[in-house]
Amino acid sequence: MKTENRRHKQTFLVLVPHRDVRGELRKYGELMLKAGLTDVYSFPYIAPLASLSRALNAGELKQIAHSLRKNIGSEKISAESDAAAAFPCREKDLTLNGPCLNIVIPKNVFEGGIKKINAIFSPLVIGCFLMNNNKKTASVIPREKLSFRAAAVANMYWRPLRLDGEICYKWKIGKLCWLPRPCPQGGHGKQGGQNG
Repeated sequence: MKTENRRHKQTFLVLVPHRDVRGELRKYGELMLKAGLTDVYSFPYIAPLASLSRALNAGELKQIAHSLRKNIGSEKISAESDAAAAFPCREKDLTLNGPCLNIVIPKNVFEGGIKKINAIFSPLVIGCFLMNNNKKTASVIPREKLSFRAAAVANMYWRPLRLDGEICYKWKIGKLCWLPRPCPQGGHGKQGGQNG
């Protein structure tokens, strides 16, 4: 088995749902793969928010986490339908597939790290798998509506590898910066969800 890892690394800002939600997503992703999908790549059950020129520091992540909570408010983040979003891989034309989040994030939310942001993802999809852009999912697997409040932002480091002549992908999620708990009366709230 020959592995070559001297390839370009990309960095993304990602939204990481609480681990209980990620468990449900893992079951859903496994069912989709068992439904006969081919030529797909696994993904870490998180939602890419933006591609970055370089990683955000702790202060920038904290500012974005607070801005996200202010924008979302006390409502839960939910996902009823599925969607596909273009994913910027240099080696292949891929789409990210999974539940589509019901939130719209204005550009000013990213103001804390705007100088490092190359592009903002739309729609916002919690990735269950990547697949070639020219392919369609063969079937739709029913799932429960997803909803959660506890979530974190983080840097994700993404690197393509060539394993035995085939392209595969390796990733690493940086330190999580949790969104503050929502405050019903409009206060600042407390940092929340650290057990995820």
